[in-house]
Amino acid sequence: MLTAVRAPAPVSTADSMIWLFHSLPLVFCLGPGNTVSQTSSSPLIVNRALGESVTFPLKFSAEENVTSITWLHNGISITFIQLNEKQSPLKYVTDPQRKNRLTVTDSYSLQLSNLTMADAGFYKAQKTTVSSSVLSTYDLRIFRRLRNLQVVTHIERPSNVTCEIHLTCSVENPNDVIFRWQISGKTLLREANLTISWDPKNDSEETYTCIAENPVSNSSFSVPVQSLCKDVINEESEHMDIKWIIIVFSLICIVIIVIFVWLLVRKGRLTGFFHLSTRQTQSPAETRRNLEYASFSSGNTVYAQVTPANRGTEIRTPLKNSDSPTIYSKVHQHKEEAHLLHVNHPSPCHISC
Repeated sequence: MLTAVRAPAPVSTADSMIWLFHSLPLVFCLGPGNTVSQTSSSPLIVNRALGESVTFPLKFSAEENVTSITWLHNGISITFIQLNEKQSPLKYVTDPQRKNRLTVTDSYSLQLSNLTMADAGFYKAQKTTVSSSVLSTYDLRIFRRLRNLQVVTHIERPSNVTCEIHLTCSVENPNDVIFRWQISGKTLLREANLTISWDPKNDSEETYTCIAENPVSNSSFSVPVQSLCKDVINEESEHMDIKWIIIVFSLICIVIIVIFVWLLVRKGRLTGFFHLSTRQTQSPAETRRNLEYASFSSGNTVYAQVTPANRGTEIRTPLKNSDSPTIYSKVHQHKEEAHLLHVNHPSPCHISC
């Protein structure tokens, strides 16, 4: 049984060149008689800000007889330089994505502009001579510049003696950020949160400063502690003043009402008002039961008309000559005072029926 095998697709010249440049470091390293060495045991750490540029310096002497230089990023070739004593060096950029941002200086140092977070990593410069290869390694770390540093304050009054202040420092991008608090240039704490117990009686003005740092930038924010406590105390005093104003106003209103009622009672107006209200609330039956007086003063004679009360089931005897009995009583008046009228039965009153 025969199996059809597809022929490989043709490879373009550009792809071949890129593959060749990528494989050159391996050829140089594994070539016969070549040894690879590194200038230092640990890579050189380079910190840069996002969006800025970086230059990886490369130094070598003319006695080294360097034939080529290859720059690699995380093991992948990004540029290749072919040195020739008779003509100018040939420079090839093997990473098309960084073609517009990558530059090789006259000293063969690598320069990269408009840095992105993807540019971070290990960069190596491989210098190749006739008999050896030397590596220079760099560790590029990219950070964002600190922005919008803020300090959030929270104040408590656990007692009337102290003012407890909680300070929290924060930034927009907190990754790889170190916070510390300072007072008068001395570091108190290397954290974002700080708690202070402040005595309001202390007149000295102390300012606490929060400092946020990362490898490419730093920012600071200062907080005057005394003014914070004063604001809280003044606010509490205003609340207390409002409460006392309400209490005093209420007491004054109560006192005015009590005095007004007392004056009405003293003048008798309020008592008369109560009596009038009582009379108006009496029923007609109760009114007929009351004793009615019709007094007529003519000289020394007082006439009083008495209506007998209606008691339960008692049967009234109709009067023939008049509707009600009339009692005549003679009262002697004195100049200084008048005697009250006393009605006694049966004499000396004259009853007309």
